[in-house]
Parts: sequence; structure tokens; C-alpha cells
Amino acid sequence: MNHSCCPNVIVTYKGTLAEVRAVQEIEPGDEIFTSYIDLLYPTEDRNDRLRDSYFFTCDCRECITKEKDKDKLEIRKLNEPPSAETVRDMIKYARNVIEEFRRAKHYKSPSELLEVCELSLDKMGSVFEDCNVYMLHMMYQAMGVCLYMQDWDGALRYGEKIIKPYSKHYPLYSLNVASMWLKLGRLYMGLENTSAGVKALKKAIAIMEVAHGKDHPYISEIKNEFKDH
Repeated sequence: MNHSCCPNVIVTYKGTLAEVRAVQEIEPGDEIFTSYIDLLYPTEDRNDRLRDSYFFTCDCRECITKEKDKDKLEIRKLNEPPSAETVRDMIKYARNVIEEFRRAKHYKSPSELLEVCELSLDKMGSVFEDCNVYMLHMMYQAMGVCLYMQDWDGALRYGEKIIKPYSKHYPLYSLNVASMWLKLGRLYMGLENTSAGVKALKKAIAIMEVAHGKDHPYISEIKNEFKDH
């Protein structure tokens, strides 16, 4: 299957068996496309990743129109809008800090990693809106560190900021969005906010029933987490 940044199928696995399910209407004779990469990022970043890993660039509708890039790279609304050069420099900084953080995971402590996230978010936040994908990337990393440190409240704070823009930036029925709803649901349940927990877990299931199929054992497991509530 070829790649598209607006895929019409999702591939999931049951053990060693790959299952392919439609997430858009597909007419007889239409080619089916899956996604090879994380689709959160803007067009230039996605194509850099495709070029580095798969030696091609994408010419799907989204890559040609770049229609989501403005929202993905949203700039903070200030009295004095930042110059194009300031924005360019901050995008360069964001890409560097993402790479720096990836390397730092191998040698920095969790508290040091969290500090890297917080400092970079503070710096990027002077130019970028919270829904900017580079902000979201570092919030997601910070959430992961909080989960590792068992700082459930901290993880929840980041997750609550992430989920709405994720739902906007990712395609419909994205497993990245389902996974975030799942994390939020389990955090709410653990922190005894049962009504919010059940609501979040149900949102995860609604996506997963399309992506994994209603009979997938994973979905039954999640339903068991709130069957008594």
C-alpha cells in the first residue's frame, strides 16, 4: 500500500495478522492509501521524514494545498505580531529542541527532561499558540515524563491541553487521538473523576471501533474498565 497524508484506510494488527479498515468512503477501483508517518506535523516536516526514511516525497491533496499548515503552525495573537524572521527562527529552534530532547532521553533524569520541556514551552509560547504542533510535541513529551514520574495531576494538565488540537490536526479516526483519550480516561478514573473518565474512554472506543473493529479484544478490555460505572 502506498502512503498518503490523508489516508483512506488504517492498518492494525491482531497478533501477526494485519487488518485493513476503511476510514473514508472508497469507490470500486480507488487506490487505498495508508500513512507511513505521524501526521501531526506540517507539510515540510512530513516530507522531510518521508524523504529520510522512505526516499520519496508525498503529492497527496494535503501536501499540495498545505491547507492544514496555517492551523498547525498557529502564531500567538499579540498586539505587535512577530516578524516572519522571528517565526522562522522559532520554528528552527523548535525542530532543534525536539531533536535535542530525543537524544537527552538517553542520559538525562526525568526531572531534567521535564525542565527541558517546560523551558522550551515557555520560550516557544512567546511566539506560538498552545495548539501549534511544536508546542503540542513538547507537551506530549512532558506528559510522558509526568506519567513516568507518577505525577498524575501534571500528566492530566498536559493531556487536557493536547486533546482538542489533536482532534483538529489529525485525520478522522486517528489512533493517536484514541490513545490520548485513553490516557486521559485512565487518569481521570485514577484521580476518581469517574464521569470524565467514562466519557473519555467512550471517545477512545468510538475511534477504535472503526480503526480496530468492534470485535477487537482490546476494546472489550477497555469496556471492562468502566463496566461498573
